[in-house]
Amino acid sequence: MAFGSMICCGKGFDRKEKGKKQPTWRVFSLKELHAATNNFNYDNKLGEGAFGSVYWGQLWDGSQIAVKRLKVLSNNAEMEFSVEVEILARVRHKNLLSLRGYCAEGQERLIVYDYMPNLSLLSHLHGHHSAECLLDWNRRMNIAIGSAEGIA
Repeated sequence: MAFGSMICCGKGFDRKEKGKKQPTWRVFSLKELHAATNNFNYDNKLGEGAFGSVYWGQLWDGSQIAVKRLKVLSNNAEMEFSVEVEILARVRHKNLLSLRGYCAEGQERLIVYDYMPNLSLLSHLHGHHSAECLLDWNRRMNIAIGSAEGIA
């Protein structure tokens, strides 16, 4: 499945339509993301998941970003990439990371998010920072409900 034909690339979005919000995300170049992450330097690596690694980066304007870089481009990874970009482009909620944009050049698939400076929710719940975290079970439940509302 070619990414260029996916809905997340703006298909169906009429920029001339009055009353519609302009998208808050953009397409990044691979060169720009290499520069922002210092060529995906290991020192900038924030974590790793099933589909790829996440790196900290800083854009030319000084804004901080998190860049998810897919490990291997396969049909499943291409679909996961397309679905994630599509959902994040549509959803805005205080408990969900915002999409800044994406890059789909050659075999590279990258998703750019706003950077979350206080590590991850996982690290606060179960990691090194869980002891100092002020997330009691009531607050955790409110976060889970708020996230579910954002997804819904």
